[in-house]
Amino acid sequence: MSYDYNSNRLIPRGSAYARMLDNAGPRSLMKIYCSCGRIVDLDRKVMAVKRSLKKDVECTVCRNARISMEIDLLNDCFAGVSSAEEDPQY
Repeated sequence: MSYDYNSNRLIPRGSAYARMLDNAGPRSLMKIYCSCGRIVDLDRKVMAVKRSLKKDVECTVCRNARISMEIDLLNDCFAGVSSAEEDPQY
């Protein structure tokens, strides 16, 4: 096996396939259509739990943006930056 040392040393040259780190196969994934317009594959079991809890199913980009916004709101709240009157969440 030869390696291409000009780019990434860990990727063998001539390797034309991608390998997943876990044993998730195509049957363990389900396609969802996010409100942002992306169609993504997500874990079927996790999506079933979210549906049973009546949570919104969202892609990882939207999920990360939502969590980031919630963390920023919490940080502002604990830092005393915003008040309940100014916060649109209340």
